[in-house]
Amino acid sequence: MVNILPMRLLFAVAILAAPSVALARPLDGSVTYRERIALDPKVAVTVSLVDVSHADRPAKLIAKQRIRPRGRQVPIDFRLHYAPAKIKPGHRYQLQARIDLGDDLLFINKEAVPVDPLATKGPVTILVQRMADKDAPAKVQVKDKVAAPSGPAAPLKGTEWLAEDIGGSSVLDIVQSTLVIEGGGRISGSGGCNRYFGTATVEGGKIKIGPLGATQMACVPAQMEQERKFLDALGATKGFRLDDGKLILLDAGGKPLMRLIKNTKA
Repeated sequence: MVNILPMRLLFAVAILAAPSVALARPLDGSVTYRERIALDPKVAVTVSLVDVSHADRPAKLIAKQRIRPRGRQVPIDFRLHYAPAKIKPGHRYQLQARIDLGDDLLFINKEAVPVDPLATKGPVTILVQRMADKDAPAKVQVKDKVAAPSGPAAPLKGTEWLAEDIGGSSVLDIVQSTLVIEGGGRISGSGGCNRYFGTATVEGGKIKIGPLGATQMACVPAQMEQERKFLDALGATKGFRLDDGKLILLDAGGKPLMRLIKNTKA
C-alpha cells in the first residue's frame, strides 16, 4: 500500500500537468469560389482564424491551416484547431482565406467572414474572389543569392509603416493607420478601423497600388474619417521618397499625400 499510493499520486499529477491537447476545439468549413476555372495542382490554400477586436493593432492569429489540394478542386475543406482559452468575451473574430501559387496571390476573401468560434456548430463557407490579372502581384527578381531585398524599394518592404500625417494634417493619436509592403507585391494593413489588403508594384521611386479589399466593420466617426482619408491617399499614390527614415507617399505630380514612420511597436 505504501508503494501504490505514491504511484497513484504521481499518475494524477501527470494527468494534470499534461498539455491539454484534447481541449483544442475544431472549426470546420470550406473555401470556394464562383469562377469556373481549375486550380493549379501546386497551389496552397491558407485559412486563418484571427482576432480583429483592436483597430489600432494588427489582427491577432488564433489558428491557421495551410492546405495543399494537390489536384483537388473547390470546395476545399479545412479544419482549424483552436484553444478555447484564447477566445475572449466581447472580442470580434473573423476567418480569412487565400489561395497562392508560389509568390502570386490568386484568390482572397474580399468580404469579412465574422465568426463566433465557441458558438459556431456547422461548417462555415468562405467565398474567395479572384485577383484580376491587372492586379496580380508583380514577380520580384532577386539577382543576389542572399535572401534579402535589394534596390531602392528594399527599405519599404517587410516594415510596418504608421501614418503620421495625411494630407498635411496630423492623425489621431489613438487611431493607427498602417501599411505593410510584403514580398510578392502584396500590401496589407489597417486603415484605422478595418483591415485591408491588395497589391502594389514598386519600381525605382514609383509605386502603383492596385484596388484594395477591406473588411466591413463600423467604428466611431472619427476613426472612419481617418480611414477614408488614409485609403484615398493610398489610392492616389504614384511615387514615394524616403526622408530621414520616414516614408513620403506622393501623387502623380510629386505632391506629398501622406507621411509615415516605422512602427516600432509592431
